[in-house]
Amino acid sequence: MMTACAAWFGGALDAHAAGKFDGAWHVTLNCATTPSPDHAVSYTYQFPATVVEGVLHGEHGAKKQRGWLALDGKIEPDGVATLVANGLTNSPEHALGHPSPRTPYSYQVSAHFDAASGSGQRTTARQCDFVFVKS
Repeated sequence: MMTACAAWFGGALDAHAAGKFDGAWHVTLNCATTPSPDHAVSYTYQFPATVVEGVLHGEHGAKKQRGWLALDGKIEPDGVATLVANGLTNSPEHALGHPSPRTPYSYQVSAHFDAASGSGQRTTARQCDFVFVKS
């Protein structure tokens, strides 16, 4: 009886234990100067993110302010992730089409993680690369 209970509790604890991606991460986002006619200027953001039960959330800047970015999504057990970036533009020269500051935008990021690092790319419109390093 004791062995069966220990095995059951052990299994229950394992199910709620931190996943291999869970923890604090450092994110670097680099968007290169585009080869488009509007020549959007490159920029780099660095910000923290956390992964809890395989779900990543990170933010750069202050919500509702120009230059704010939120990055969210689930990391699958094999490390593959489709993340969604939502934000507000900063300076017009840094964004495609040069919209006014605080214009909302959204895009997807295709990423892959291992236990200590990861990388990703914006999937549309502009070359933006992500680097993830577990703290």
